[in-house]
Amino acid sequence: MRLAVVLLISSVGVSCAEERKDSAAPGQVKKPEAAKGDKKRLQSVTWDLNAHKLVWVVQSGEPGANGDFAVKSSERYEISPDDATMGVKAEKRGFTEEEAASLHRLLDTLSLYCVESVVWWDRGEGDPIDANGQRVRKKREPTPPPAGTPEPTKVRTVISSNQYPR
Repeated sequence: MRLAVVLLISSVGVSCAEERKDSAAPGQVKKPEAAKGDKKRLQSVTWDLNAHKLVWVVQSGEPGANGDFAVKSSERYEISPDDATMGVKAEKRGFTEEEAASLHRLLDTLSLYCVESVVWWDRGEGDPIDANGQRVRKKREPTPPPAGTPEPTKVRTVISSNQYPR
């Protein structure tokens, strides 16, 4: 189940990332390039089930020597799979219905994973983690069969070679 989440998150990153083109399309103004040395990082991702919008924030800045990130600015991106649109600030762009359907399936899978994880947690499954971050292995007892279940019996099947002609 955890592998599915890794693949899911990876595919979100790949499907939402686009390469910037060096030249502006006819009729569009070319946007200024980011300052040299500026990098971008994903700060947060939110799937709003009520509004049916996927929202994420991207920060621009410079990586520091200590591994910290000096944020200069941030932008909020929003996708509405229902409308097949993506928006940044006041600008919106449309994308294909096929991509919108694919995104819907991906977000439905993510939502299902979240629900299943809550059920997993509520059942008390998994190993607790102590104050030192170490797993405390629980002793797993086999689940007894429901009452009234007959005891299993071995069945022996004997096949005679003369039953199956060659």
